[in-house]
Amino acid sequence: MKQGIVLIILLLPMLPAVAVESPASTPALPPPELVLDVIEQTPEVQAAAAALARAEAESRLRQVGSHEAQLTVVPQRRRIEGGRTFNEWEADLSRPLRWPHKARLDREIGAAGTEAARLMLADAHHAGARRLLGLWSDWQRARAAAMQQHAQVDIWQRDRRAIARRVELGDAARRDLLAADAALAQAQAAAMQADADAQIAELALRSTFPGLPLPERVRLGDTPPPLPGTDSHWWQLIVSRSHEIGAADAQARQREAEARRARADRLPDPTVGVRVLNDLGGRERAVGLVLSIPIGVRQRGARAAAAGADALAAQAELSMVRRDIERAARESVARARAVHAIWSSRRQALAAARASAAKAERAYALGESGLAELLAARRIELESVLSERRAAVDAIEAVARVQVDAHELWHHHTGGSDPDEHERGRIGLPDL
Repeated sequence: MKQGIVLIILLLPMLPAVAVESPASTPALPPPELVLDVIEQTPEVQAAAAALARAEAESRLRQVGSHEAQLTVVPQRRRIEGGRTFNEWEADLSRPLRWPHKARLDREIGAAGTEAARLMLADAHHAGARRLLGLWSDWQRARAAAMQQHAQVDIWQRDRRAIARRVELGDAARRDLLAADAALAQAQAAAMQADADAQIAELALRSTFPGLPLPERVRLGDTPPPLPGTDSHWWQLIVSRSHEIGAADAQARQREAEARRARADRLPDPTVGVRVLNDLGGRERAVGLVLSIPIGVRQRGARAAAAGADALAAQAELSMVRRDIERAARESVARARAVHAIWSSRRQALAAARASAAKAERAYALGESGLAELLAARRIELESVLSERRAAVDAIEAVARVQVDAHELWHHHTGGSDPDEHERGRIGLPDL
């Protein structure tokens, strides 16, 4: 006996691990390659990409600087009364000089601006993924409701034929047929309304993401997978990979560098040049050095104070963004846990409603109860089915929302303090 136990313990590491379905592998979600492609084509992402191109150009402009050489040529004619007329000219070649510490600050400002724009582009991708998830889930809810309503119509059509046959045989009253007709008409009207809701949801999804193909049928699966891992793991992951926090931090660093640049401007940049004179037809010539320094201490001091205030405001904005992201991360994780528990309760309620409806159907077939009891049981069953399907979509959406915010799903950019490229999007392909 002891030898058998020892053998089992030795063989345990060799046994294949039990495959656990992760939330990202559910066929209820579209494939990542399609999602990433359609997000790239959205105008929000295109605008963010253009903003990044502008930020890169502005960074190059700051590196080069606006201090360009200027050539001034002044041709003139001098006429002496009672004497000759001479051709003269004067030429100035000058260039403002940027102090070295100002050039370093300009490069720092440009780099921070480019980093902020790049993170804002990644955040536009993230916002697109969240938008697609919301519209996709709305469409799934509407389609699932329409499927259930049509299934209810099929059931009532079957029951209506059976009741009509019983009325012909004298086993049921005429009022039962009228009640069945009313129930069938209500089910058909509900199915038409559900189809309209599904068409509206599909229109919203297709108009926002026209390149995303939709499957013929919604496949939610029997059990929506729960959110794996611990809550603190997801909180830290969402906050550390937040592009919004990263962009706010880069903007704060840019404003701080701009404030230091404005304070440095209190020491004005000099302009150095060479001046050449040719007077009296070349009889008088002169070469001189030109040095000019702007004077405006009060104006430069006011600009430095304004830039300092902008830097303080950017730091406060960074704190607010971090606070909001941390709160949203906790709420998102808590919602994923709660919604999955709600779905589990809805599933239990559905099992009880189906059992009750089956008993009511048998009781009516045996003549032990009336049609009113069957109608009530069917109504409760339908409501339970719709509630369970909506809860299933809610659970899938809530878990996927956490993964999207953590950049574990539908994402191919890095951000926040995470230095690694996390090409994720680990989800299965649905039947299209």
